[in-house]
Formats: sequence, structure tokens, C-alpha cells
Amino acid sequence: MVGPQAGTHSQQSDGSGQHAFTQYRAPRQHGEFLISPALSQATELLDQNRVTGNAVPSPLAELRTPARESLLRDARRYTSAYRDVDAPQASGDSIVMAGHQPTLFHPGVWFKNFALDSVAKQSGTTAVNLVVDSDVAQSSAIRVPQFDSQNQQVVATSVAYDDSGGGVPYEQSQITDRELFDHFDSNVAREVRSIVGNPLVTQLWNHAREAINRCGFAGCALAQARHHLEADLGLNTLEIPQSVVCRSEAFSQFAMHLLRDLPRFHECYNGAADFYRDAHGIRSNAHPVPNLAREDDWYEAPFWVYGNQSPKRHAVWVRATDGGNVLEISDRQSRLRRIENAQGDGAYEALHALNSPEFKVRSRALVTTMYARLILSDLFLHGIGGGKYDQLGDLISQRFWNTPTPQMMVMSATVLLPGHDDFSTAQIDRQRIDLDRSLRDVEFHGERFRDETTLSDDELQRLLETKRQLLASIPPHGQRKRWHDEITSVNDAMAKSLGSVRERLISDRSRLQQRAKDAALYCSREHSFCLYPLDYLRDAYQAMLQV
Repeated sequence: MVGPQAGTHSQQSDGSGQHAFTQYRAPRQHGEFLISPALSQATELLDQNRVTGNAVPSPLAELRTPARESLLRDARRYTSAYRDVDAPQASGDSIVMAGHQPTLFHPGVWFKNFALDSVAKQSGTTAVNLVVDSDVAQSSAIRVPQFDSQNQQVVATSVAYDDSGGGVPYEQSQITDRELFDHFDSNVAREVRSIVGNPLVTQLWNHAREAINRCGFAGCALAQARHHLEADLGLNTLEIPQSVVCRSEAFSQFAMHLLRDLPRFHECYNGAADFYRDAHGIRSNAHPVPNLAREDDWYEAPFWVYGNQSPKRHAVWVRATDGGNVLEISDRQSRLRRIENAQGDGAYEALHALNSPEFKVRSRALVTTMYARLILSDLFLHGIGGGKYDQLGDLISQRFWNTPTPQMMVMSATVLLPGHDDFSTAQIDRQRIDLDRSLRDVEFHGERFRDETTLSDDELQRLLETKRQLLASIPPHGQRKRWHDEITSVNDAMAKSLGSVRERLISDRSRLQQRAKDAALYCSREHSFCLYPLDYLRDAYQAMLQV
């Protein structure tokens, strides 16, 4: 189906009524996309969310204006460092957001950025994309498919832009092999040329080399390069790293509300996670997120902490002392900070002052989008993974803040590599069914291959007549052993004479199995967007957004 795909719903009571979970499904075929609710409803959804947002409790309501002013100011400053800023000067209550890690993701993720621009232009709002640079960086390589003409099959190789293996947040992941980084585009283009002659990595990496000179960090360079390329395509959005947002005073004030009431937040968070697991039949306590832990009077908080000298993430732990007037914030290893007068009006300023190169506090995923949806924006655009798990975030928000959460949009798309039509999985499936049927016929219906048997005409006619007579006089149940032995003997005799047919069919099936492997690799929706021709992707997105 080309167009929006409806999700399925499951309902279970959370103790206060029925709660519906939507099960989003990734589109599988080329040109299919998911936008839920439909793009045409975005403006109406924004209006509804403004009403919801205006009704949030006073601690949140007081934050919305200064937080949005800070967001727009910081996003304009950050974006203008590497590209022109043409986003309209929208008021602070007119923001639509999306977000993702700074990676070379697949086209279904990049589609969200085009939709973000479309929604903003349709609704007259400012679009801000959040670069989630607190997530742990994964491999610094992408899989590149190739066509091996010698063996007539599709293979894949790994092409890296750095020799680091990740393991630290994108914010901390520096490029260690500049030569490898600088030649990534030519290396990718060389490996993929048997499939794509003009991959967009060439245009992208011109911006990436400029970006790496400015920041030196992989995530920063990849995000800025992609955003600069979006400017070349006419997308009018702002971007801001999560690390910048978390350093703002407004975020510190939001975080302080959670830390002051951390035991109750624990109850809401863990209770919602348990309910979500039960509703989805999830047995693992690690999914979709682990419960927040408690050890004596230490409570695990929904934040990470790390620094330049020790960049690996550690959970933030908090305990209250002196009757709750003092909060100790620690990773329970080498870092410990104290906030005096934690119940006072200036406590958030003290939390904000803790930010330093060696004490970087960053929100975890569910709190990141909680802040973005309740405070920073009127509409948040999620991918399928985020849309799935942020339904848990909705439960936590509703329990802790005692307020409805603004609705979100969920979207993704599938764009396959050029030439994918040569690898029709539907045709391969039909051929597989036909081959399996033919192999079965060799064993049990050899008469269908009478023109290819090695039997003499007389012997073939004798076997065919015997089988005809046996089939014409099938005995009752319980009396068929002799009959079964006789017809099996006839079938075996004919099958034995069809050895060359069987070998040919087995060979055809082996080639088809390889063809299926080729199709699975070639037609994967997970290939990096930088492998595709730029016009090819842009045209596909425009067609989807105009439906």
C-alpha cells in the first residue's frame, strides 16, 4: 500500500480506565510510508495540542515561554554557525520538533526531516530538529552493497569514516583518523558504483569535511553536514544538539522538579513500565526500558552523567539529606555534587551551575521527549521506534504531572535502492513455490514429466496404467497398506527415472535461494541514505508528502 498505514491498537486498563497502545508497523515496500495521524491533520493537531499545553500544571506552564525563547535563540545561534538561517521568526508558542541521533541513518529516518519542514510550512510554525548527541555512538562504518559480476550475486562490504568503535556518547566521540574521514565519500562511491553511480555521499561529505574542521566530533560533523545538505534542498529548519538544551537554565528548572520529587517519580516511572510490559506481554525487565533502581536512600534518576576525561555514560543517583534540604547528585563512582537549600527557589540555579566539562548531566530518552513535548513544542514528530516507546513516556507524564500529554505524529518511509525492481521478492516467492511443487511432483506425480523420463515407452505406459488402475480403486481406510505399497512402488520407479529433472530443479532452487539472499540485501530498507542518488530520494519524499 502506498500511503499512510493505520496502526493496530491494544487496550488494557492501567487502573484508571482503558489505555490504548498503537502498534506501528514499518512500511516494507518501495514508496510506502507511514504518517499517523495524516499530514493533512497536522495544523488541527497543533491547535489541539496548544489547548492541552496551556492546561499543564503551573510549574510547567511557567517554564514554557522562557524555555521556548531559549530554544529558539540557541537553535538560531547554533545553526547559523554553519548555514544560513532563514526560518521565520515565529512566536515562542509555535514550534514543531523532531529528533534523532547524529548518524548516517536509513531513508525512512531522513523522511522525518522532510516532513518536519513540510508541517512547519503548512502550519506557519518554526521547525526545530533535536540532535540527540547523548546516545552512545555505534559503529563508525556503514554497510555498502555491491554487485559481484564475477559470481553474479549481491555482496556487502563495510566502509568506515573513522577507526573508533563507539562506546561513548556522540557528544564525546572524536574523529581519530582524519585521513579515513576525509576519504569516506570516495571510498563509499567506489564500493557502491556497481549499483549507484552518483551517491549523495559526495555532496554530503563536502559539508562534512567543513564541519569536522569546526568541531572535530563525529556526531556534530555528520549532523551539520546533513543539515547543510537539507538547506541546499530548500528545507527551512533549525537544529540544536540535546547537549545544548540540557545546559539551559530552563532545562535545569525542569530537571529540578523531578529531582525534588524523585521517590514519587520512581513510583510513576516504574509503575508505568511494569504496566506497559504487562500490556505487551514483555517478560524482560530491560524492555522497553529498565526500571529505575533504588539502593538504600539512593534513587536512580532518569539522567546520564559523563565528562571529557571520563566520557562513558553513568547513571545519575540522587539522595536527599538534612530533611530534604540537601540533594547529593552522584554517579556513585568518582563524581559527587551537592545542592544546598534544594527546596528553595534558587535550587535550579545551583543545578545549572553544576554543568561543567567534567559534569555533563543529560536526560535519558523518555525524559528528553517529555521535556520536548510538554515544554518546548506543540507537536513532536517521532519515528516508529520513538512513537512506540514514547507511549510509555505518555503514561509516566500523565501519572507524574497529572495532565494529558500533547499528541504526537509518527512517521517513516521505505525507499529502496535504484534497480530494486530487478529483485522482486514477490516473484521470487512465486518461483520458490513453483519449484517446491515441481520437486514434490517428481516424487509423487512423475507422470507430469513423461517427456523427460529415461524409461522406455513400454515401461512408462505399464507404470501409468498401473497407477491409473490403483487410483481408480482406492480401498477403504484401514485396508490400504498393500495399495499404498503398490502406488509407492510405481511413484518410486518413475521418480528414479527423473534424476536429471530432480538435479535441474535442485540447482534451480539453489540459484533461487541465492537470488533471495541477493534480494534481501539489495532491497533492505536499512541502507544509509548517503548511498542513494540525491534527486532520487528527494523526488520520492516529495511524492509521499503530496499524497
